[in-house]
Amino acid sequence: MSLFAALALLAAAPIAGDDPDSIIVTGTPLTREEAKKRAAEYVRRSGVVQLKPLARWVDPVCPHTIGVDDHVAAIVNARVRAVAAAAGADVAPAECRPNIVVAFSADGRALARAARRKAPQQFAELGPVARDRVLDGTGAIRWWYTTRDESRDGMPINDYYIKLYNSSIVSTQVVRALQTATVVIDVHQADGTPLDSVASYAAMVALAEFRSNPPPPKESILALFDGETERRELSRHDAALLRGIYTVPPDREAFQQRRQLISTVRKESE
Repeated sequence: MSLFAALALLAAAPIAGDDPDSIIVTGTPLTREEAKKRAAEYVRRSGVVQLKPLARWVDPVCPHTIGVDDHVAAIVNARVRAVAAAAGADVAPAECRPNIVVAFSADGRALARAARRKAPQQFAELGPVARDRVLDGTGAIRWWYTTRDESRDGMPINDYYIKLYNSSIVSTQVVRALQTATVVIDVHQADGTPLDSVASYAAMVALAEFRSNPPPPKESILALFDGETERRELSRHDAALLRGIYTVPPDREAFQQRRQLISTVRKESE
């Protein structure tokens, strides 16, 4: 059996047909305050925009998938590109220098450890807990990033927080940009999961700096390997969050960005 044959052969879940005798269930719409609370919890548990302002792609996205045959790699790359385009990220032409690597491995933990031995600087931005999850975790998927700080005009900078007060809006004058994103999928742990679902998960965490904050929100593809077996694609919340990430002003404090992302997700719930 090839490395990822089991996943590649899986079909999407069947779509139920129309049932003339089905029962229609109606519910009470969420109040604005309830929707706001749920959106805030979703954003918090997604692990995006925690202590630092968010990091997203400034350079065009160029995914490259390894560890599988060319057919499967093409499916994964196409999914990452489609999710990136829908979010509003720039997407590079087909012939490009990869900045996102999606690696399928028979032993995700061993691959992450080998990557650290070869390029320890790739793991420099991980905190102790996140580093343990990447290097010692037993989950089906793990990921890490490298980032850079630049000015709003794309120039390199040295000082992290340079603030400009203008019309009561605080600009940090700094943009945090992703330089690389590496996503490792353990094929044994992911066995039985549809390929498109795995690719959607990889696409989401590759497009912005997500720091895993278990348990993930159940209304998210991030819960794919955490008991939410019916979560097979990006949810409306996921799509709204990604659009918000590529809409929010990048030169703002984390709390300002978080507030705007919560508003974006809340509107999707109403």
